[in-house]
Amino acid sequence: MATAERARVNFRFSPQAWLYLASAFTFGLAQAQLQLFLNFYLGALGLGSAWQGFLNALPALTLVVAGIPAAALARRVGYARTLQLGAFLSTLGFVLLATARGPALAVTGALVQGIGAAFSVVSGAPFLAGHSEERERVTLFSVQTALMTGAGFLGNMVGGQVPEWYADVFGGTTRDLDSLRAALLAGGVFQLLGLLPIAFLSGSKTGIRSEGRTLSVKNKGLMFRLVLPNLLVGLGAGATIPFLNIFIEGKFDVSYASLGQLFAWTSLATAAAVMVQPWLVRRFGRLRSILIVQGGSLPFLAMLGFAPSLAFVTAALFTRGALMNAAGPVYTAYAMDELPEEDRGVYSAVNTIAWDLGWAASSLASGFVRAALPFNAAFDVLFANTLVMYTLSVVAIYVLLYRRARRS
Repeated sequence: MATAERARVNFRFSPQAWLYLASAFTFGLAQAQLQLFLNFYLGALGLGSAWQGFLNALPALTLVVAGIPAAALARRVGYARTLQLGAFLSTLGFVLLATARGPALAVTGALVQGIGAAFSVVSGAPFLAGHSEERERVTLFSVQTALMTGAGFLGNMVGGQVPEWYADVFGGTTRDLDSLRAALLAGGVFQLLGLLPIAFLSGSKTGIRSEGRTLSVKNKGLMFRLVLPNLLVGLGAGATIPFLNIFIEGKFDVSYASLGQLFAWTSLATAAAVMVQPWLVRRFGRLRSILIVQGGSLPFLAMLGFAPSLAFVTAALFTRGALMNAAGPVYTAYAMDELPEEDRGVYSAVNTIAWDLGWAASSLASGFVRAALPFNAAFDVLFANTLVMYTLSVVAIYVLLYRRARRS
């Protein structure tokens, strides 16, 4: 194992890393608003389950197409410039989606968001890796995830109240289109604020411009072993995660404000679990830590999908989200450390493409399943799929990474 697993926890990050973390926090506030209200907003626009599945999948599908070109661009112009372009496009797409009057502009906004996400996602982890030392990366990626999920807490807690505030001031109900649009536009303000720290990003310590083939990969076998588990997670997550708001609201008839609080506390639990990960890594190592938390999340995923009471579902939502997402920064740090520097951008692109391809396929299927089956039966099928795929992902990490690492 790399020496990072035994290193002391270090919070002394570079100024460039802190600028990126600041932008991650503000973008997290915006995305919390979008994720909480998007499906309800689309419904208020008159777009049903199939449209909702398509528009939830569209950014991921766009990212699949744009991911490799984004990685190629990052190798040519640098990760900082690629991040800046991605942030601008994501913000533009967010505003277009929030101001849509029908499916045409909503689709355009989702497409532009997907292109922006491609530039941002393939460059984010390599940018942080280029502005950090190996010994601090687990902590750095954990702080990034904690800030984004902490922003989710604030965004959901406050954002869940926006439709109610708007309805109180301007009349109408919380389910009216204008009330829901106001909630999305409030998120757009945070998206705009995130452009400020992004504007000051600069190149990494070592530089990444490579000679020869722009998208050549040195270690294809390791790349495959790292990507496959995330493809399986994407195939499971897309079926249920973007529709948890519909599932909980429809099954237990909770208000938007209560739903916002529920997702807010889930985000806070995830942020807390993420910040425990550096210490867990020091105790068990990176891959064992990943297996412990992701394997431990599976019973709570089953409880989330099949428990009959809101209390059990709430407890499962908190615990599953915290455990499953806590492994993300550790996995990213492991990949960045194990791969050659010139493979990092391509890995970020391929990994994101694989995950989003799975997410998009299962989101599209979810929309059709929910349109074809009664509410409870549809979500029973979808949660069963998610549980199977998450289990296969844990098995893949154990077989393809952990066992091989123990033998080496």
